[in-house]
Amino acid sequence: MAKDFADFDEFKSDLMTEVKELYKKSDKKNSDLAEQIDVLKEKLADDSDLTDIKNTIDEQKADNEKLYDLLDKVEKKQQVAGSVPCASIGDMMLKSGAFDGLNADSKGTWSNVIEAKEISNLTNTQASPNRNVLVAEQNAGFLNPIDQPLMVRGLIPAGQTSSDTIERTEEDVFTNSANTVAEGATKPESNITFKRGSVKVEKIAHWIKVSSEVLSDASMLRSYINTRLTYGVNFKEEEQLLNGNGTSPNLDGLLNAGNFTAYNNTLIAGVTPVDGVDDLRIAKEQVNQSYLMATGVVMNHLDWARIELLKDGEGRYLHASITSGLAPRLWGMRVAPSHSIAAGTFHVGSFAMGAMIWDRWAMRLMASTEDGDNFVRNKVTLLAEKRLALEVFRPDAFVSGAFT
Repeated sequence: MAKDFADFDEFKSDLMTEVKELYKKSDKKNSDLAEQIDVLKEKLADDSDLTDIKNTIDEQKADNEKLYDLLDKVEKKQQVAGSVPCASIGDMMLKSGAFDGLNADSKGTWSNVIEAKEISNLTNTQASPNRNVLVAEQNAGFLNPIDQPLMVRGLIPAGQTSSDTIERTEEDVFTNSANTVAEGATKPESNITFKRGSVKVEKIAHWIKVSSEVLSDASMLRSYINTRLTYGVNFKEEEQLLNGNGTSPNLDGLLNAGNFTAYNNTLIAGVTPVDGVDDLRIAKEQVNQSYLMATGVVMNHLDWARIELLKDGEGRYLHASITSGLAPRLWGMRVAPSHSIAAGTFHVGSFAMGAMIWDRWAMRLMASTEDGDNFVRNKVTLLAEKRLALEVFRPDAFVSGAFT
């Protein structure tokens, strides 16, 4: 009776050993048979020699039948092994007991071979035999609402803080009296005064209650809810980074009074802006007058679209990014279109040199069954929150105004 093997490698090793032994015996008996045939030619009268030859032939026939049975078993094993492209799936099937009862006497079709092929072959487009064609297909995931791209945070450098307040000492007034001095003359005195500045870390958060059964039965729903909660916090963050009025619990936003210089469209003598492109170039120069390099501009999506649609007298688009596919830029500045800034206005700045985001808490997602009467109602409260501060330490690094 054929030996049962739990591991295909073990089966293969023992099989090769057994086949080799059978071939050795077969070769030996074939040699003996050839010798006896030679003897037969010399001693035709000796019946004992004929009997020995007949016995040898019978033994050879039995060995050949055993070999054929063994090779038949090998062929059936290969039908399974050949349908599995990786060893891990083959090992899994072999160790699962799926091969129990498979031996040289097995007849007919073995259904597990077909199932293994369907599992492992990713290009197999045949329908599963267990699939009910009357059941409607469900698209994985949810149809998400369209989210506003959030770009303002990407303009501002961010750091970490372990405090609830960001404090700094900043220059208040610098009286520069430096001048040339004659030999023996009294040198002029300059003066610098300082003041303390601080900004408070604020929290942005919201929560939602859902059924615990829903979360248990649809893990994908929980992921979806967590994603929407996260976006809600980040959406409010973008709005606060621009428009926060500085009164707790609001952030001290970029457009808050005192955090920027008003746009001066008469800065460059002899130049009168005629469109938004001119405005932004003048505002960039206004920042440069503070010895800083303007790096970005925030404007409403409608204003950016209006600029991209500008054409020359022959109807050719003026803006290069229309054909280049590059990130939005104008006058070398990165453009951050945002719905959180009013249409018709802009904010140009040296963002890296003028402001800093301080993250106290990165985004936190929490779940609780102990909130309110959640325990007795099988509810779960899901909460998303973050804590941060926006510090604008150089207001002259920013220029804000309205388009011409």
